[in-house]
Amino acid sequence: MGKKVSVLVVDDSHICRQLICEALGRDPDLEVVGTCANGKEALEAARELRPQVITMDVEMPVMDGLTAVEHIMAEVPTPILMLTADPRQQAPELTCRALELGALALQIKPAIDAGTEAWNLSREVKLLSSVRVIRHIHNSKQRRPPLPGTGGAAVVAPSPPVGMPYGVLAVASSTGGPQVLFRMLSELPADFPTPIVIVQHINAAFSESLAGWLANSSKLKVRLATDGEQLLPGNVLIAPPGQHMSIPFRGRVALRPGVERDGHMPSGTVLLESAAKAYGRRTLGLILTGMGEDGAEGMLAIKQAGGLTLAQNEESCVVFGMPGASVARKAVDHLVHGDDIAGALVRLARGETLTAGR
Repeated sequence: MGKKVSVLVVDDSHICRQLICEALGRDPDLEVVGTCANGKEALEAARELRPQVITMDVEMPVMDGLTAVEHIMAEVPTPILMLTADPRQQAPELTCRALELGALALQIKPAIDAGTEAWNLSREVKLLSSVRVIRHIHNSKQRRPPLPGTGGAAVVAPSPPVGMPYGVLAVASSTGGPQVLFRMLSELPADFPTPIVIVQHINAAFSESLAGWLANSSKLKVRLATDGEQLLPGNVLIAPPGQHMSIPFRGRVALRPGVERDGHMPSGTVLLESAAKAYGRRTLGLILTGMGEDGAEGMLAIKQAGGLTLAQNEESCVVFGMPGASVARKAVDHLVHGDDIAGALVRLARGETLTAGR
């Protein structure tokens, strides 16, 4: 057997800590190396124990979970799984702010009397243990200056004629993606001319919170999509949980239940492939950080249809899985740093051509 994944459990409730430890203890690949009752203890334990994953409560005395995440990601970057109450009982920014600060994933705490079987954390913890996290300094005033081109020497694909915007921007995103979407949507202008459709892999219970959090940061109209909704400039539609979102024909989205594609529903590949079919060379595809390969086949479909494809570069990804799979399929025209995506999209919408290289 390989070395066990070390986990630090943080929760102010003794009962919750016990349930989490018992749930993780049933997996022979996991080892709880410490428990803490508040964020201050968690920061000290993270420095000393260097766990591979931390499970973190949100509301705690002395130092709350969000403050702890901010300090941990700045000092000892560690994959963090936030465990919280039902987000419908909280403001959207409370739970999703954890993602902004550097947490990788969110899960709802089951009822205390549900038993340890309900605390199904092992799979998520093991997935997060493989993620290479980076130092995350929140509210830093020093941001990368916009790049004149892209982050990789890719072949430059032709843009539509000057003044002719793309018909749709289709986005696939997963682990680490909410932070990139937050910055992208906060920086796009209110008159951005291209409708945006997004598949973001996230725990289903947090979809509405995510949409609200992104909407609060953006000049665009951001919301969860409804079946048959129009694609309009200045609008951003996010796929709701448990359904595939597609574009059956230009100007509309459709929501349908089905089987998972690339391990997900909604699936980025389903959305991107339908966008390529509906819009052809007027399709703009974007794939962001995430585990696995979802969206890669969709990016290839867009490229084969004559559209333009962008992927977040490895340097700025939390996980280069989805962008890397797209690159491996030779489906990416431009690699772009996560900080520079909004600027690149604005230039493309104006009919400008991105140049290769930095």
